[in-house]
This record gives sequence, C-alpha cells and structure tokens, in this order.
Amino acid sequence: MILDVAKHSRIERGAGAVSEPTSLLLGLEGVQVVGVERRPDRTRVVDVVTADGGAACCPDCGDRSSSVKERTITTPRDIGYGPDPILLRWNKIRWRCRNQACERSTFTEAINQVPARRRTTGRLREQMGLAIGDAARSVIEVAAAHGVSWPTAHAAFCEVADRVLQQPQPVRVLGIDETRRGRPRWERDPDGRWYRIDPWDTGFVDLAGDQGLLGQVTGRTST
Repeated sequence: MILDVAKHSRIERGAGAVSEPTSLLLGLEGVQVVGVERRPDRTRVVDVVTADGGAACCPDCGDRSSSVKERTITTPRDIGYGPDPILLRWNKIRWRCRNQACERSTFTEAINQVPARRRTTGRLREQMGLAIGDAARSVIEVAAAHGVSWPTAHAAFCEVADRVLQQPQPVRVLGIDETRRGRPRWERDPDGRWYRIDPWDTGFVDLAGDQGLLGQVTGRTST
C-alpha cells in the first residue's frame, strides 16, 4: 500500500490514513503506520506515530500527560525489507509533565523497541548482535551492511553477548594469547618526543575445557 504523505507537513494522530495492514507488515511494536512514500532512488519512507499509550506517561513520576509541547520527527534505524532501502520516520510528541512534585518538566515519547536516546530499534540491534556472535561476521562488515557505525554494531553485539553468556567456570589450564589489532602508530609526549604505540589485545581461553574464549582486555601488560 503506497500513500503519498510528502504533501503533508504534519501527520495527526488518529487520522483516517492509519493503515492497519501496513502496520502489521512493518511489525514494529509500539508504532502505527500512517503513510508510505517511495522516492526516486526507490527508498521507501515509512511514516509512523506512537501507538503505545504508556508513551504519554512521564518516565519519572508515571503521570499521564495531555499537554503537548511540540511535535518532532526522528529517524531510528530499523531492519531492512527487500532490496530497497527503508527510512523509518517517527512522528512523535514531546509532552509536558503537569505534576508539580515531579522534577521533570518535559519528556519525549519512547517505546520498548526505541527507548529514550536510542537511534536504532531493538530488533535491529538484535539482528546485528546475532550476525556478529552467531554467524561470526566481522563488526565492520555488519555495520556497513546495516548503515551504522562500528561502535553501534559492536554495542549491539555486547548487548546480545551480555544476555547470553554466563560467568565462566574455573579452568584447569588457562591460555593467554596476545593479538595485535591494527597498525602501530606514533604519538608525541608533552616533551615533544615521539614514541610508538602498538595496539594489542590479550585474550584468555580455556585450554583444557570447552568454554572457549573467557575474556579479552586491551593491552598486554603483566597486570
């Protein structure tokens, strides 16, 4: 279903253009599709509004607000659909908190899939984390495939790893392996003298068991 929303500068919540079938196809919990347009480069722009009633509640005191301060648009990264790029355009509201006892004066809508200050959806972070952890794809490859930065893809992997991995058990034989990451570089100290920095990581592995890599730290000092 293609709806031309480019002519509308504002999309009102509850408008008749809301499309349930398209919302089901998008499958992003907490938002509802109100329009889709296709640009000349075949990018599909999907306009959504918040469908989670709890997003109007102050995150500090929990009071529901009915006072709109302003409307804003964000474009969180989401998973892809087919060969054409998808641009998610979230039309959301900044509310005023009217609770006099609450220290927060305003707050912007957030949902479980896109919490406050997040620029990616939870399902995209999950997909990237599994691609790195389960499929053994490199962080830089996954970041490029999803159009995000290396730190964003790496953080997604860490989220998945922290949730899945358990604390390691004591080992009988501990292996320590030093690995150079990247090229050495030269830096200058406060006295103007140049010194060389070798980027190393130290990994700890279970040599006699089946736990594999137990942990990794930056550097290779005796500590």
